[in-house]
Amino acid sequence: MLRLLALGGLCACSFFAHSSEGTAPLQNSEYQITCPGRPTMTVTNAQYGLTTVLWAGDNFQIASGSQQSRTDNGDKVAIVLFRNGDQMVMNKSTNETFFSYDGKKNLVSCSRTGERENSTVTLQRTDASGKVES
Repeated sequence: MLRLLALGGLCACSFFAHSSEGTAPLQNSEYQITCPGRPTMTVTNAQYGLTTVLWAGDNFQIASGSQQSRTDNGDKVAIVLFRNGDQMVMNKSTNETFFSYDGKKNLVSCSRTGERENSTVTLQRTDASGKVES
């Protein structure tokens, strides 16, 4: 009987550990946002806090990290600052996404597709002469 209880406890711990892993954010992910004033943009989140945004016409911007803040009513938000002054604001409580162009203060509401995982590509290291390092 004691073995059965121990086995049940281990199964329960395993289940809850697995369930909590399912809520972790994807490390390498991609989604699209559509905001008034710009064609649909593809947003890519990579390891080490790197975020890129790409839209029609070979437009590409990059951001490193995000600022964490709260709205006046307490909702958690993440603010991504791109190199060209654009800002993407994601309300973590409501899953809403907003965008501000070129450092302007007005935010426009965006629609967002579901997030999907990207595979990581590991590149070979080379020295200055182009020889592959081992």
